[in-house]
Amino acid sequence: MSQRRAFTLVELLVGSLVFILITGVIGVVFITAHRYTRLYQQVSLAQREALHCLQQVSRELLRGRAESLNPDPAVNATWFLSSQPPLGTSQAAEFNPQGVLLWQKWVGIWCSSTGEVRCSEQALSPPLPWLEIAPTSHPGDISPFQSGAHRRLASYISSLRLWRDQKLVTVEV
Repeated sequence: MSQRRAFTLVELLVGSLVFILITGVIGVVFITAHRYTRLYQQVSLAQREALHCLQQVSRELLRGRAESLNPDPAVNATWFLSSQPPLGTSQAAEFNPQGVLLWQKWVGIWCSSTGEVRCSEQALSPPLPWLEIAPTSHPGDISPFQSGAHRRLASYISSLRLWRDQKLVTVEV
């Protein structure tokens, strides 16, 4: 007859407690790692969107006339004259037979309340000749651009700020 020794109740409780503690520590490490992974993925997505937005806005600004840039920080918007023709046309402006400017292509860029940066083109009639830019030739606000057809430049952007300091245009996303 062999003697078999069984675990006592205290040994089972201690073993269960050690197992639960080790499992809990591993679980906490796993949950923390998962949270940081998700956080870094969100940061990475935000950085990619901001970079994409900056690239798109800079592409539009490169086509524009710097002296006509009219940022409106109150509404996360700006608009400016473009040197590129509107889509579907071959010219950036149209003149009548007497040489008077009929319209110019203006580009508007704004950040919507849903976090999307949008861009729109409008052919607006200026009161001044093409080469002369004055505050009165600017559209009054961004609303003419928002009412027409527009395209999305980026998503998940909470703020878009542009300002001009002499010849330098700064964009902050």
